[in-house]
Amino acid sequence: MRRVILPALLLLVCALPSSGQYGRYGDAGDRDAERTVHRWYERFLGRDPDAYAGGHVRALRAGTDPEQVLAGILGSDEYYRRAGGTPARFVSRLYVDAIGRRPTPGEEASGVRQLYHSSRVDVAYSILTRHAQSWDDDDHDRDRGRDWSDRHDYRRPQYRYR
Repeated sequence: MRRVILPALLLLVCALPSSGQYGRYGDAGDRDAERTVHRWYERFLGRDPDAYAGGHVRALRAGTDPEQVLAGILGSDEYYRRAGGTPARFVSRLYVDAIGRRPTPGEEASGVRQLYHSSRVDVAYSILTRHAQSWDDDDHDRDRGRDWSDRHDYRRPQYRYR
């Protein structure tokens, strides 16, 4: 029985396209990538996207994980300055903005220590991935009249961006 199952599983894994081949935001999802980046700029930088936002949109369309793209925005000099311009304030603001709560003293100390040997982008990425889905659960959609159930969950493999 194992002789049949193992080759079948390997064939299945090799035959399935990866998200990097087509991108989550490819073709029909072009507008969703733009809306996603626009929403992140408004929420985390407090402004409309600029010319540099096109790079984030292209990255999403190419299949880059949203956490990586968002970490690039949150690790920017602009976000760091808005957060208060110190490692402790940066880590604290990351938790409040992305997770929706203040960090515990241990989480803040750990994030600050991590900043001494890693980039701000790396710290943001580790917080986003450690608290998956929290950062995508904002109130902006509800404020615009959309119900929570209407929002997408990009982690579900069967979901197609529209």
